[in-house]
Amino acid sequence: MDIDIRFLPNQEPGEILAEIRGLADVRIVKTFQRAPAHVSRANSYVRALREAVSKSLEGEALSIGRDGASDAVSFLQAGVPAVEFGPVGGGHHGPAEWVSIDSLHRYRCALGDFVSGLPAWLAAIAAIEGKAPLRAVEGAQS
Repeated sequence: MDIDIRFLPNQEPGEILAEIRGLADVRIVKTFQRAPAHVSRANSYVRALREAVSKSLEGEALSIGRDGASDAVSFLQAGVPAVEFGPVGGGHHGPAEWVSIDSLHRYRCALGDFVSGLPAWLAAIAAIEGKAPLRAVEGAQS
């Protein structure tokens, strides 16, 4: 039997493994471990995204830990801040998967607000922190 346990940053993988080893008639043949995806809420890009998302919500944009896997881990390992967010839905990857049509509109608005507001947001943060502002790179479109 293969078991895939996806743990959160506040969980200790050694404790989870110890619990499994404590089960009767269990033999562990091989383990694989990858650290959970984590990016600071203070990151400039995360703060800009949170502000953009907040414009399309009736309440606070929440930051939570989630189980699952995504490409965010690969981006984080390469030094690129990454978070997961998207429309409201459920039943992921199954026959009853669904998404809220209303939340798709809010998601699209949040993405648009993030992309259009990011240069000004980063320039303001750079001025506060005394860093060089965001600049275009060769091949980029304005």
